[in-house]
Order: sequence, then structure tokens, then C-alpha cells
Amino acid sequence: MAEGFAESTTLAEKDKPLILIVDDSPTIRMSLKRAVQGEFQSLEAEDGEAAWKLLLTEADIELLITDLTMPHLDGFGLIQRLRENHAARMQNLPVIVVTGADDTAARERAFHAGANDFLTKDSDRIELLARLRAHLKLAQTIRQLEASQRELRAQANTDPLTGLANRRFFDEIAGKELSLMRRQQDYFSVLMIDIDHFKAVNDTYGHPAGDEILKRVAATLSANLREEDTVARIGGEEFVVCSPATNRLASIVLAERLRKAVESLSIEFDGKRIPVTISLGIALRPLDGDDLQALLSVADERLYRAKQDGRNRFCVADKASHSDGELAVDRICPRMDEALAMIRHGNLHRLKPHLPTLLQELIPLLELVNQQSAETQVDIGQIREIAEKLEN
Repeated sequence: MAEGFAESTTLAEKDKPLILIVDDSPTIRMSLKRAVQGEFQSLEAEDGEAAWKLLLTEADIELLITDLTMPHLDGFGLIQRLRENHAARMQNLPVIVVTGADDTAARERAFHAGANDFLTKDSDRIELLARLRAHLKLAQTIRQLEASQRELRAQANTDPLTGLANRRFFDEIAGKELSLMRRQQDYFSVLMIDIDHFKAVNDTYGHPAGDEILKRVAATLSANLREEDTVARIGGEEFVVCSPATNRLASIVLAERLRKAVESLSIEFDGKRIPVTISLGIALRPLDGDDLQALLSVADERLYRAKQDGRNRFCVADKASHSDGELAVDRICPRMDEALAMIRHGNLHRLKPHLPTLLQELIPLLELVNQQSAETQVDIGQIREIAEKLEN
């Protein structure tokens, strides 16, 4: 690369794109730095390993100029590592190879590894800057297009008022989760949710108040779900939740948690407090169906029954099984994680009949602890006495 290029000050330093120059020759690095300094900020690395560390820590690097023959990690290895990385900025970073000879084999190998362009070290400054400008502009255009595509996908999948998934996206996610639960032969719960008396709220307080309630309820539902659960707004005041690997008892715990969380909301609009409650209908795979539309239909019917029965409640059984619905649930001994969830969410009264059984289930585990730890010994006899007293 010819030296003695005139320096340009057309851009403020902070406005210049950041370029990484990689070469084991300090002289070549200095020559390239001088050539680009009028339009680019530059970082330097003496080999591929040093360059890789900078690429991992400096997210603002927009271009890479690299030699091919270097110690530790050569240019081919650096380019390959870039293109194999999962980060989009690594995969799309423009790479201009600058080497000492016009070597056709090296050029082909560099392009095959993922290089974008190829220059010899005797190329002049004008050609170098022209190539850098072209690749920078192309990379910026690609990033803008990708950002626009992400925004369009988000808009297509998201309810604009609440930020929740919309019905189309919910069907896509829930369908995949349900398919997985079928393969694993596990439970899958669907909860249909409706804000009680929402039309009356709109008529009394106006649509801005209604929008505020929708947003607050949406945020409350989201905050009370697991990461693997999905909530969507599917209509005016209607929401739906899918909860994989959630059995009947756990779905009841979830429904009651959501109901209480919404009921406890303090929503004020124009100085007036607006009470808000929800009704819920629960459907469960495989008891109520094995495809999403069937589960949604059952959950919707049970939501209607919950509203008929007075609102601010959930329904987990249809009319035919309603007489033994909650009693049957109460007779089921929960798993330990479900028991802890019930305690956390104020359902200790449902758990009390099952405490002796849960303690008995703990005993084999505690016996193993005693066998394997001389320092920590649990009084198993005392645990059995407590279980017996709870049974009486």
C-alpha cells in the first residue's frame, strides 16, 4: 500500500465508522491506518486471535481488513470463525482481504471462506476507500432491511395495544407446543380469559379508560406466567393462555393466581378507581381434546359458564361433570412443585388434606440424605410423628 496519503478531516471522529485492520506487520497496519483515517476510525490487531477478541468486545466495528498469512490464527481461519458465529453482525460483517500478491488460489480460498472483497497491498488509496465505502453502504442497507423485516414480523405477530401475541401468532406457538406435548405424552392447558363487564366500563368511563385496563390486565397476566407459557389477546377484551406440561391441578392453581392478580389491581382513571375482574375457562389435553381448536372450544364454553355463575371465577368442568369437578381436584395429591406453588399463592386450605402424604413421600429422600451425610442427620421419626398427627 503506497504511503504519504493526504489526511482528510471531513468527518468528526465520533461520526466515523469503525474499521478493524489485521496484519502481523506494524508497517502495513500503519500504512492502512493512514490511508483510511480521513473517513474511518481504526483499531489494529497483529493476528487473527487478537482480532477475534476485539470483534467479540467491540460491537461497533463495521468493516474488517485482514491479511491472510499471520501467526496463531491466519486470515482464512478468522473469516471462517466469523461466518460460523451465530451473531448476525459477525455473519454479515464486510471482510476485505489485503495481501501481498495477486494469488488466484488464495483469492478463491478467501472468497470460499466468506470474504467480500480482495485487494493487493500495492492498490492505491482511492481504490481502497472506494471499496470500503461500497461495502459499508451495502452492509448498512442490509442492516436497515433486516431491522425493517424484524419490525414487520413483530407487527404481524403482536397486538399493537397490549404488546401481547395476537391470535395468529398464538395459534402458531400453541400448535408447536401442543405437538411437543403429544410426543412427550404430557399435559397441555388452555385458559380462555375475559374481562368482566368490559362494555359497561367503556360506556361509563370511555374508551381511553378501557384501553388502559386492557394494557394493565395484559401486563398482569404476563407477569404471572412462566417463561414457557404464552398469553395472547385474541379479541376486544378476550385473552388466551397456553401452558405446556401443566396438569389439571396446576392449571387451577394458575387460573386462581391470574384471577387474584387482576382482582388486586388498583386502576385509576381521571381520579376514579375502576374495579377489574376476569373470568376464566380451562381446558386440558388429553382430557378435553387433543387438538388446539377443540381445546379452545371447550375452554370458551367453560368461560361462558364461569360468567353465567357470577363472574370473577374460573370453570374447569362442563355441566355434566360440574358436580364432582372441584371435589375430584381436591382429592388429587399434588406434586411437590405444585404444592409449593399452592402455598405461595394462598391455597394452603386445598393442600392441608395432602400434607401427610407429602411428608411420607419425603421420607425416602431424607433417609438417603442421612445415609450419605454424616454431618447432616434428619430426625425421620419426628417427621413420621408429624405425618401421623396430621392424619388424625
